[in-house]
Amino acid sequence: MFDGFRRGLAGIDASIDVFRNRPRLAILPLLSLAVVGSAYAVGGVALLHYGLVDSVFTNRLVKYGVIFVGLAVSSSVGIFFNAAIVHCATRQFAGEEPTVRDGLAAAWAVRGRIAKWGLLSATVGTLLSILNDNVPGVGTLTRSILDLAWGLLTFFAVPVIVTDRTDTLRSDLRRSGDTFARTWGESVTVTFGIGLALLPVALAGICLLAAAYLSATGIAAYVMGTVGGLLLVATIVVTQVLGMIVRAALYQYATTGEPVGPLEALSPDDIFSE
Repeated sequence: MFDGFRRGLAGIDASIDVFRNRPRLAILPLLSLAVVGSAYAVGGVALLHYGLVDSVFTNRLVKYGVIFVGLAVSSSVGIFFNAAIVHCATRQFAGEEPTVRDGLAAAWAVRGRIAKWGLLSATVGTLLSILNDNVPGVGTLTRSILDLAWGLLTFFAVPVIVTDRTDTLRSDLRRSGDTFARTWGESVTVTFGIGLALLPVALAGICLLAAAYLSATGIAAYVMGTVGGLLLVATIVVTQVLGMIVRAALYQYATTGEPVGPLEALSPDDIFSE
């Protein structure tokens, strides 16, 4: 178990090196944030226009419908742009020079599977919300555990979508779950390791935003708020790119036995064993 954690930490620095070689990948999560934000803005305007804001809080059908649509949009868009990142990372592992356009084209080629995954994720998320609100004994803790279990089961869903040609969502889930079961030590450690490495940047952004809101005035408040917001966005973008790079590398090694990308620079003892 501890060897898995050690090996996961060893892959973080190497994944950062891969990102340095392909910094344009940051455009993809930025596009994802922009598309999701725009979609939510349009949805908010529609709710206001048709006077449905109060219904979101008083009518369960409207509430869960809004939750489902919101999750479907954010999940599908997120998976789409993450699929583009994984494609670019996988091509780079193979010695090619992929472009952002190549990644988007590859994601578009599997748009049907991405849409199915988005609907599945939205369905699961909506059901968990319904259980949390209406079933006795299903509280915040239970909801958090179920969310975590779903996240672990689908940890390698994007690499599966991009690199495999399975027939059903059930096959995708099985492949993702099986791969995570084999690499859970490395997967969890790398995920938390990336988050911890970027935590100081995120905290700096939060502190600047708080200072801008609570104490600063005039130009100073605008500058501090802008810098704080940029730091938070940068943290989200870099975390997403690094996470997808590592997942692509771990998935390829787990399925082919070939160390690539962040794993290529490591010694055999630093990669999880079969």
